[in-house]
Amino acid sequence: MPAAGESRRSGTGADGPSARRSAGSTLGKGDDLKTKRTITITAIGVLCVGLAVVSSAGEQSATGVQLRSFALPQHGKLTLNVPSAWKQNVRQSPGDLPPTIMLSPDQGNDFKALITPLWSPKKDPNFNRPVEVKRLIGNNLREMLPSAVEKEVSVQEFKGIDGTGYYFLVTDKAPKPGEYPYAVRAGVGVGDLLLSVTVLCRSKEAAAITATIKALQEAQQTKE
Repeated sequence: MPAAGESRRSGTGADGPSARRSAGSTLGKGDDLKTKRTITITAIGVLCVGLAVVSSAGEQSATGVQLRSFALPQHGKLTLNVPSAWKQNVRQSPGDLPPTIMLSPDQGNDFKALITPLWSPKKDPNFNRPVEVKRLIGNNLREMLPSAVEKEVSVQEFKGIDGTGYYFLVTDKAPKPGEYPYAVRAGVGVGDLLLSVTVLCRSKEAAAITATIKALQEAQQTKE
């Protein structure tokens, strides 16, 4: 199931028609829309050309969860609590466009979680309001549903520190060998950011899904 703006393949590879259709599903108009389309294209390129490992500040807790910090151009830092065993890769986009963060297991390729922190070039205060996030995720669902096993899927909600987030899970009706059969799309407003998230996994009950949603619930933006 090619998620919005992401490849469904386990390694590198081009995105399919459904992914390209979903890639156009973004919020806003004018400069905001152009920027988000550029970000989506960049996210696809992340999967195709690979990502470079970068270091970021991290504080590990006794529970096996680590607080990781990611610097954002002119937008402070994004902090996420993720399992300490997860690997991280970050693709920094050109100029001041948002980076794409990829989280994956320490070994194997059972899942990959991609997080792109979007912001409004026009500093629109409504850019990441819950109603707009819900609309974005709802649009993604409508675009992905024709390629899904499920006939009907409900958008679920969760509570983040700065507002309500939304997500759904769909199953690819015809995954190719090596492709991820399950895809989760999620979004939540954090500070002045909108976290656009895709989780691709091989199990519908993957612990990575729960861990990613929990990380979104606890995500914070800090500004110096």
